Amino acid sequence: MIGKIRMPVLLMLVTALTLVPVAPAAAALISTEQEIQIGRDAAAQLQAEYGLVPDPGAYAYVASIGSRIAATSSRPNLPWTFRVLNTSQVNAISLPGGFIYVTRGMTSFVQSEAELAFVLAHEIAHVDRRHHVSLIERHMGLSLLFSIIFGGRADTTAQIANIVGGLLARGFSREAEFQADQVGVSLVHRAGFDAGAGLAFMERLRAAEGRDPSRFQVLFQTHPALGDRITRVRDQLRTLGYRVGMSVAAA
Repeated sequence: MIGKIRMPVLLMLVTALTLVPVAPAAAALISTEQEIQIGRDAAAQLQAEYGLVPDPGAYAYVASIGSRIAATSSRPNLPWTFRVLNTSQVNAISLPGGFIYVTRGMTSFVQSEAELAFVLAHEIAHVDRRHHVSLIERHMGLSLLFSIIFGGRADTTAQIANIVGGLLARGFSREAEFQADQVGVSLVHRAGFDAGAGLAFMERLRAAEGRDPSRFQVLFQTHPALGDRITRVRDQLRTLGYRVGMSVAAA
């Protein structure tokens, strides 16, 4: 516990947390096991709030695509879990440790297996690069963070879930979102899906947000702007050999 830590070590940790920016892929204070437990606790609260679609077939479909993509990530041994939240809002959510959700509204909005693969890959990429852990290490209160690091669990499950939920509501940084797009496109392509469908999805999403912003307002936090992300995804697809212009078609 904290009382048993030598003061120099404690000061080093405080300095690391308060003065040095944490790079998205370099989060290291929270272990993988602790990350998984945090995600599991937050997942329980998320499911209690929205409920799950009572359709095993929907789970199997989403999980078959998500598992195929997760297997190509740099963290294939996480307990990857894929579920469908029972809400009409068009959204996708990832939690620490590999807990991935799409909404019922999202499953209706996507127009192909490849589009759903892109959505899942974007969320998988956030976990793959430990973006959630970076957020937690950067913004969580020191006492609670030390409780996690040195005590195995935080004070209460509700505290962890509420903090994670609040951080996700604020959204990831521009760099993290750009990276999730980049890694996501690579994962989709590597898994054998048509990565070009991701660009078609993003373009249709931008048009849909303009017509009904309330239904899409929490999807893919809009910093950076979706237009900037579309430009980068288009450029990446071209480097992968896709012909992208007014329409998207694999080379």
